Amino acid sequence: MISHRYVLLYSLPAVAFTVVFFVFPMLFAGYVSFYEWNGLGAMTFVGWDNFNHLLHDPVFKKSLRNTLMWILSAIFLHVPVGLLLALVLAQRPKGWKFFRTLFFLPNVISTTALAFLWYFVLHVKLGILNNLFKAVGLGDLTRAWLSDPDTALFANQLPFILYVGFTMVVFLTQITSISPDLYEAADLDGATGLQKDYYITMPLLKRTFAMNILFNVAFCLRMFEYPFLMTGGGPVNSTMNMSLYMYKEMVTANRYGVSMAAGLLTILFGLIIMGAVFGLIRLRERREAA
Repeated sequence: MISHRYVLLYSLPAVAFTVVFFVFPMLFAGYVSFYEWNGLGAMTFVGWDNFNHLLHDPVFKKSLRNTLMWILSAIFLHVPVGLLLALVLAQRPKGWKFFRTLFFLPNVISTTALAFLWYFVLHVKLGILNNLFKAVGLGDLTRAWLSDPDTALFANQLPFILYVGFTMVVFLTQITSISPDLYEAADLDGATGLQKDYYITMPLLKRTFAMNILFNVAFCLRMFEYPFLMTGGGPVNSTMNMSLYMYKEMVTANRYGVSMAAGLLTILFGLIIMGAVFGLIRLRERREAA
């Protein structure tokens, strides 16, 4: 039997890493959020003024709304598409390994490179999309995708679908671990492929749903490259999200206290959403067990 001393010894590097790169920055952010500080001079204690500033700042409110739009698109579009692809590839169609690799490939490519790529795809004059519409006689569909407040947020979110491969792989891994005996019994009862997916596969993926939602919400909360490189948060802050807001408050406005306060509220925002998701899953499990 392994002694507790060895357990503590082996866990020490992980604990040290967590303390240095997570606990300490969190405590420091919490401390600075109560001060007015430009990053160089002396700190001035202002209490809750930084948080009060955020609650009355229309730009922060818009960044909160835009971040929520990112999260909703992840939960109701990104995760379902990943599930659909996983269900198809789980049937092992011809060339399924090639398509699995193809869908996952964008996840290993630099986000900055993909952001620049999509910038030139959606550019109003040089963009491939507008030129394609003109070439096929659909010139009326051309738009200033990145400079129109009505389409800029959608244009920022459009490349997000490229990362569906990660969600797909997580689902696919769990699907392959389901016992084949369940499907064989369903075949004997005459169940169709859709019925097996609905009554066997999907109920056994509830925890995987929660895991994928967790991954996608975390990705949306830290999304920075696309709004920063493609639109800079504009036009008129229509693509501003919470990560970019924190960056601009710290680097551009030199308001470190406001930026740290925004960071804490971002974490709280994410915890509330994840708590709601896991709460709904537990509630459904209790109802099914009753």
